[in-house]
Amino acid sequence: MATRPTPRKTPAAAASAAENDPGTRERIFREAERLFAEHGFDRVSMRDLTVAAGVNLAAVNYHYGSKDGLLMAIFRRRATELNRERAQLLQQVTEGEGPFEVRAVLGALITPATRWISDERRTSLQFLIRARTEGSAEIRAILRHDVGHLRRFIDALQRALPELSRKEVVWRLHFTLAVLHHNSAADYERLRTLSDGACTPDDREGLLKRLLDYISAGFSTPPP
Repeated sequence: MATRPTPRKTPAAAASAAENDPGTRERIFREAERLFAEHGFDRVSMRDLTVAAGVNLAAVNYHYGSKDGLLMAIFRRRATELNRERAQLLQQVTEGEGPFEVRAVLGALITPATRWISDERRTSLQFLIRARTEGSAEIRAILRHDVGHLRRFIDALQRALPELSRKEVVWRLHFTLAVLHHNSAADYERLRTLSDGACTPDDREGLLKRLLDYISAGFSTPPP
């Protein structure tokens, strides 16, 4: 009995199969994250993205709908990952009735982002830093109003520092976050230049200790 030949896919069918491939979606995601982190949101065109990811515009639109949809997808995934790591560390610190140390609570907040300075996570951290100033209106609205994860840190700090009012804790956490957001590649390049190469973020454990020393001190003095 003769074997029937396998029908060939038409170019349109082959393109459709590639668009539906989960690997294509992830490749678009990672190339977009890299380009946005390195060059900024407005300076990356859809053509830049399709060339880098080796896909056509239809594939980007199929998986993400638009450039803004792609930006939001990257932001949501990375912000969720960062906040999940923080929440897990905070839970470990605050298990039981207490008391617990302020430094440990602050460590749960700053350790994940500090360790994201590693080569594996550096791009994701740089993307989130850019999102604070260059993100879409929707991203900026989330940054302003989605603060539930931070309220858990306020609660924990109040338990560790009953002598401070909630208002005072909120102010000090606000300044702490400002320090954390000052971690872009340009910031560290300036640090390297200012110190004649003596200060770099390469020693991540040393960097984490210095950050904790500095931030913890901000919570150690009661208000006048």
